[in-house]
Amino acid sequence: MLLFLLKVFLLAALLVGAVYYFFLLPPKYPQNIPAIPFWVTLIPFFKDVDQSDIFRDYIDQPLRTHGAVKIFFGAQWNVLVHRPSYLVEIFRDEDLYEKSGNQKKIPHSVLAEFLGDNVISARGDVWKNYRAVIKPGLQRNVDVDVIENNAVGLCRLLRESQQRAGRGGVAVQDLLQRYSVSNFTEAVLGTTLHALDRADAPINLLQTAVKKEIFKPIFMSFPFLDRLPLKSRLAARRTVGLFKNELKRGLQASHYLHKPAEKASLSDPSDMLGKRMLDARASGQWDEKQLLDNLTVAFVAGQENPQLAMISSLYLLAKHPEAQEALRQEIISKGAKSAADLAKEDMPYLTSLIYECLRLFPPIGQLINRKAAETAVLGGDVVIPKGTYVGYHCYSTNRCPVAWGPTANKFDPGRWGCSSEAIQQNYRRRRARGEWISFHGGKRACLGEKFAMLEIRSTLIQLVSEFSFTLDPTWIDRKTPAGPLYPRALRLVFTEREKGAAW
Repeated sequence: MLLFLLKVFLLAALLVGAVYYFFLLPPKYPQNIPAIPFWVTLIPFFKDVDQSDIFRDYIDQPLRTHGAVKIFFGAQWNVLVHRPSYLVEIFRDEDLYEKSGNQKKIPHSVLAEFLGDNVISARGDVWKNYRAVIKPGLQRNVDVDVIENNAVGLCRLLRESQQRAGRGGVAVQDLLQRYSVSNFTEAVLGTTLHALDRADAPINLLQTAVKKEIFKPIFMSFPFLDRLPLKSRLAARRTVGLFKNELKRGLQASHYLHKPAEKASLSDPSDMLGKRMLDARASGQWDEKQLLDNLTVAFVAGQENPQLAMISSLYLLAKHPEAQEALRQEIISKGAKSAADLAKEDMPYLTSLIYECLRLFPPIGQLINRKAAETAVLGGDVVIPKGTYVGYHCYSTNRCPVAWGPTANKFDPGRWGCSSEAIQQNYRRRRARGEWISFHGGKRACLGEKFAMLEIRSTLIQLVSEFSFTLDPTWIDRKTPAGPLYPRALRLVFTEREKGAAW
């Protein structure tokens, strides 16, 4: 019996050693950058943490000192970049640092099944095909009145929630998610899914269910576990399928109610994005999977990222009442105009405020979706072997003290300038230098920037006009443990302004 137990122990030790050697031991190359211990990415699995603390304690110093590090993520070692000059190289050379998303990196995972092959992760002719359909629909001039009407509805829901909470705080994330879903589906996709007016709308329930599954740390770090017939993961795949089909059902109900799909064409670039996607499928330009994958990623990026930006913006405004008041005064100075009209006005403080919020809290804090097509030399001395995945840490780069000075971690909208001309000049310069990458960079920069900025502008105008707000004193100031980095379960106390105080 003792001999048997000894054999079992030795076999287990050999197995652990083999797993460490082949999967967890940092690769030899690049040689001149450090490796973050593999267990750092697993901390959220074992402990409830604030990921900004994890970054500060384990990643910040080596990443900023060396400009890049080796980090374990997605069951493999990757190169994670911080230094702005490195990012300029990566964004410039699309053929060398080619896009390679989850459908290539971890094709068997639930996350890959959710997002699939899409306009963000594809490359070459496939990407051009996707972009030809999506870009005109995403960058068309949207009806700002749709956003304003939804913003009025959001304020009503916040007011009702505050009345129920008394002197306590209101949880804003769920309401902002429903609001951003309504904005994107109605103003961009051209369909109505009743996300804002019905908390139990199918799209709300399905989205919440999907988000609970795809960002679980253990499956993010070891996606091969998704190969196992685990009951929870099989259920997650079914939920993903239901989510995608609910999006498609909404589009078909709105755009093909009176027009047969087989007669569709892509001749009109002014069509809403949802119709253009359905037309691409009907004309044979896309197959069914391409439609569902691109519809899903457009929805996720088009409503999730602005939602996270709005959460972080409200958090910063609540922490800095002087900024809230400065924005209110700028709104008042423009006269009694609607939020829709004001969103199109020249409002330099609002613009600088949004840029600063996005600098401190980029919706995607870390992104690893590129691969070295050939052996590359980054910055003249970091040798990256062919096939190595390369990504960047937006949260770190946007706070680089070399680029932004000793106040890099401070909230200061004034750093952008005072006039619209100075602010935009500063913005273009920072992006060109790779110092501000919230919308990424190069020819693969975010296609939805125009819509996101318009939505955030309209929303902040409406909210600051109707309310003053502070952090709930009982709310614990912590960021999310993994995935997108933003204030976790943010609660605010809203005080209604006197009628006519801002308009």
